[in-house]
Amino acid sequence: MRFYSAFVLLVLWSIQIDAQKSKQTVKWVEGTVLNSKRKPVKRAIIYLDSVKTKIKTNKKGQFRIGLKPSNRTVSAYSWNYGIETITYQGDADILIVFPKSESIMSEEELERLGFKTRVRRTQKEPKDYSEYLNMYQLIATEVPGAMVSGKTIRLRGVNSVQNGQDPLILVDGTPTSSLEAIFPREVASVKVIRDEGTSLYGVRGSNGVILIEMKK
Repeated sequence: MRFYSAFVLLVLWSIQIDAQKSKQTVKWVEGTVLNSKRKPVKRAIIYLDSVKTKIKTNKKGQFRIGLKPSNRTVSAYSWNYGIETITYQGDADILIVFPKSESIMSEEELERLGFKTRVRRTQKEPKDYSEYLNMYQLIATEVPGAMVSGKTIRLRGVNSVQNGQDPLILVDGTPTSSLEAIFPREVASVKVIRDEGTSLYGVRGSNGVILIEMKK
């Protein structure tokens, strides 16, 4: 009898554990963000339950996010359009449309409304650069002070630009003269080194250094 009771308790405990796990199952949802004219809003930042995520919309205003049953609201923030929030009701697709009354809103104003605008980023979670068409577009947007014209790259803030040369570009520590074969979606990080820090790279680094690390 004791064995039977223990067996029943074990089964009930297992069922309870499975139920708890199922409650936390992540559901991947496709979303779209539009303005009042039904045009895509690109680079809108997605907030989940008023907390900033690392997710941004692509040029078509689309995004993908993992939601748990406990999640209640999904918001889209854009500097040009402000913040718009919808209640998540378990749908596989969600649509967020900004109202006609567009209002420029900073993240400081967003914080005053109760939104958490800071995201902790770890080294294990590389930034997603897949929205860029090529590396030149990526560098022009992501590298501070980078001036890109076609395939020509210059860095502002370099003490001495010799002979109009491009900065030294290292991909996983290896110098490269062409970025054509590199796909932004495979890039883990992009960093820039100027001035004193370039001395480690000799004369080749005198026009600045761009360090590109690829995803492993």
